[in-house]
Amino acid sequence: MLPLAALLATCLAYGASGLPAPRGNTVLDIAEKKRVFGVSIIGRMGILIGAGDVLFDRRPPLGFGFGIALRYHALRLGPMRFGFEFQGGHTRFPDRNRYTVPADPTTPIDPNTGAPVGQQVTRVSSLSHTDLTLGPSFQLPARVLVIEFGAGAGLMISNWRRMRSANPWEDEQTVGYDPLIRAGASIGVPIRNNHGLALGVDFQKAFSRTKVVVDPAAPVGTPPDSVVFDMLLNVTLAYQAWF
Repeated sequence: MLPLAALLATCLAYGASGLPAPRGNTVLDIAEKKRVFGVSIIGRMGILIGAGDVLFDRRPPLGFGFGIALRYHALRLGPMRFGFEFQGGHTRFPDRNRYTVPADPTTPIDPNTGAPVGQQVTRVSSLSHTDLTLGPSFQLPARVLVIEFGAGAGLMISNWRRMRSANPWEDEQTVGYDPLIRAGASIGVPIRNNHGLALGVDFQKAFSRTKVVVDPAAPVGTPPDSVVFDMLLNVTLAYQAWF
């Protein structure tokens, strides 16, 4: 937060020059009555904060992903512009584990003990979310910054695939299609000709009743005991353009 606060203070101080459109960034001129269309190509660092985190050993479970946002601001509300935004993207949370390969006739034999040499493989379980939302959006030009915040509702398509052993036939997979709400905010820095970067946060909540068994070693028939598709938070860095 300290580097972000320093960037904000620097930008506000630089904005005191009074230039209506520094370096061709006309999006900063709130006095200009025009419609603004924005496109963002987003990189995500995901943090799993909902019930699904009990399925991971690491705390908190961290992931990665990408997204795209399309915004259209057509109305003036005081110092802000009001419009709508569409966002879509994908976030994945991997979990690596090592499993012992069962011995078979091709397994090497230890010449000293005469026992099969244990072999292990690394397999990756994963929880992934694909999200699509549409909702209202607000844009606030602030000297040399563009602050944008909004919310939306839509659909989350989720997939939980857990490796239980070295045998792929024992893998567990669960898929969900659930309603979703999202809220987010970003601080954009136009660099030249309405092209720049934006740093933000994005919160997502899926309304899912899909449950799984937390303990992968639980006996067959154990009733599910935890929701798997729930909440996540994305820290985002985007390349952004305004037209």
